[in-house]
Amino acid sequence: MCGAGHTKIVPRARLCFTECISLAETIMRWFLLLFLIAPLWACELKVQVSDFPPYSYQKDGEWQGSRVVLSQRLGQKLNCTVRFLDVPWARALLLMQQGDIDLMFNLTPTPDRQHFIWFSRPHHLERLAFATILPDQQWQQISTINALSKFPGTIALTQGSFMGAEMQKMLQQPEFRQKTIEVAERRIKNELVLKDRAQGLVEDLDYLQFARANFPEYQQLYITPLRLTQTKVAAGFSKKSVLAIQRQEIEQAIAELDEAGLWFNGSP
Repeated sequence: MCGAGHTKIVPRARLCFTECISLAETIMRWFLLLFLIAPLWACELKVQVSDFPPYSYQKDGEWQGSRVVLSQRLGQKLNCTVRFLDVPWARALLLMQQGDIDLMFNLTPTPDRQHFIWFSRPHHLERLAFATILPDQQWQQISTINALSKFPGTIALTQGSFMGAEMQKMLQQPEFRQKTIEVAERRIKNELVLKDRAQGLVEDLDYLQFARANFPEYQQLYITPLRLTQTKVAAGFSKKSVLAIQRQEIEQAIAELDEAGLWFNGSP
């Protein structure tokens, strides 16, 4: 009797064991699938911004500006929410290396940056200008980079900013380097000049023109004819971003925006 019962139970146990293994494999496959597609369901585009009108600035607690609009257009194309992170330029580049920021605008491709950033299509024609508070016409009308070597004051620069090959070469000269001060945050850099702690600065021309038109304290700044660069700048994406696996989709979205006239713009 005992033996007869035993012969019936064993096959059922084996069947149950096989079914459990199959069920476990099915569950594991579903978990793996959910893990792979989760980024698509919870897509978030983290974008660097700062107080940098007319590109990005806050009004009534909301970020506005041309770069904000581009981010929102891209986010809509990708079905991603957009999170704006107010981070100074140099700090943002470090976060891009770590993958903690997905996207930065107004970037000039350089060999160093290409190690951790992949660059998409240009979105803007950037012009870097030299401005000064010195009343001397000689410096208000400066038009060549080499003339900066004799500038009788301190020149404030944005840390991490690419200002053209000629300027980068001059910065390697110790004597000229002593004339400059690099600041991580644009607002602080500009305040150095507005408070006469530095006498000149290199800044985006569109920003300078916007500031002179909207902020009375900038009226003392003279925008000289000197243009350090006039080059197309691009959007850059972190190679360590979780969105890097969607690179082809992102490039396609930007291409469609560009073809529709909603990406590149020569004006701010």
